[in-house]
Amino acid sequence: MAVLELYTQYNRVWIPDAEHVWKSAEILRDFHSGDNVLDLLLEDGTVSLPPLRNPDILVGENDLTALSYLHEPAVLHNLKVRFVESRIIYTYCGIILVAVNPNKQLPVYGDAIIHAYSGQNMGDMDPHIFAVAEEAYKQMAR
Repeated sequence: MAVLELYTQYNRVWIPDAEHVWKSAEILRDFHSGDNVLDLLLEDGTVSLPPLRNPDILVGENDLTALSYLHEPAVLHNLKVRFVESRIIYTYCGIILVAVNPNKQLPVYGDAIIHAYSGQNMGDMDPHIFAVAEEAYKQMAR
């Protein structure tokens, strides 16, 4: 049995919810291959709207705090765009550095990179562990 055959009218499903973790819903009409929308009715009568997308200009942003909408789908999409499309493993979230494990060696730790970040202010260059280390060193030396 194909998975799509299970998404038929009157079947019940679980929908992720920020407050209650999961909410129960009923499918209002059969879902077919090629459909873009699954019509649902939440059983508690509330309306559930999906998270809003960020404008395209913000996709791939260096700092997640610059996103208009900072929720799980927006964060994961931004990290995916930076890693998959640009091969960038580091992204800031304010003063926190988020790193995506590339599961392979990348040429981002050589002496030239160390010297490039030496003496720079955090945020002046692309996110990198050396920028965080430089900032920590400066704060310690104050």
